[in-house]
Amino acid sequence: MSGAARYALLADVHANLEALEAVLAHVDRWGGARLVCAGDLVGYGADPGPVIARLREREVLAVAGNHEQMVLGRLGFERCVRSGIRAALWTRQQLSEGERTWLAQLPGRLELEEGAVLVCHGDPDDPQHYVSTERAARAVLADVARRFPRAHLVVCGHTHHPLLCVEDGPFSGDDGPLPGLRGVRRALLNPGAVGQSRNGRAEARYAQYESATGEVRFVTLPYDHATAEEKMRRRGLVPAAVLRPPRPRARIASLRTRCTQLLARSSLGRELITRLPL
Repeated sequence: MSGAARYALLADVHANLEALEAVLAHVDRWGGARLVCAGDLVGYGADPGPVIARLREREVLAVAGNHEQMVLGRLGFERCVRSGIRAALWTRQQLSEGERTWLAQLPGRLELEEGAVLVCHGDPDDPQHYVSTERAARAVLADVARRFPRAHLVVCGHTHHPLLCVEDGPFSGDDGPLPGLRGVRRALLNPGAVGQSRNGRAEARYAQYESATGEVRFVTLPYDHATAEEKMRRRGLVPAAVLRPPRPRARIASLRTRCTQLLARSSLGRELITRLPL
């Protein structure tokens, strides 16, 4: 990987094949980019197998997110919402042995370009850590400076929101102006979610990074979300997970999540979760 100059940075695909296909088509038009994914290839969505197949075909460089860890039984469901628990249990039943083995081999973090690019899901140690504020981003950068001194760019996911934080420099979120990274000692970037937007709009997000020039671009794309939602409905998943749940139902959703977390503690409860109505 040393010397590679162009990267398509993905995160949080969440088994949404329609969103992934839109991103891959755009990456192909850009041309010459290596695909990198900061975790959560599966979870929530209806196409875990096809998504894994498409990314493997493209020789993606990926790390494991918290949803991979839950599907594999390495993480519990205490910090997961109802729709995510239901999807993780369903995904376990869908994966082939080969797909499961491939997910199990994904590392928790990945160093590219001789350590210049550090890829993780939440932060370098915890795939469930939300780096969603400037303070949290700068804390991660300070920790990376001590432990991974060669790292120039830290790529993470998990929050589903685009973010760019430059050490001793600007902090940008969503569609804010992006500074170039040439001459910058260190920066943290979240490309946003490919497959599960949390801003109320059905869109696929990824980021383009040119290591030779330091140029960064956030990309927002439409995709066939109606098909993605219908597939989820047919498979007994929660279609509303494609977008942020409506605010007025937040209290009800919280109660249902807590009940689902309690059920997930036993094998009988886990079986019941997949049979309960949406």
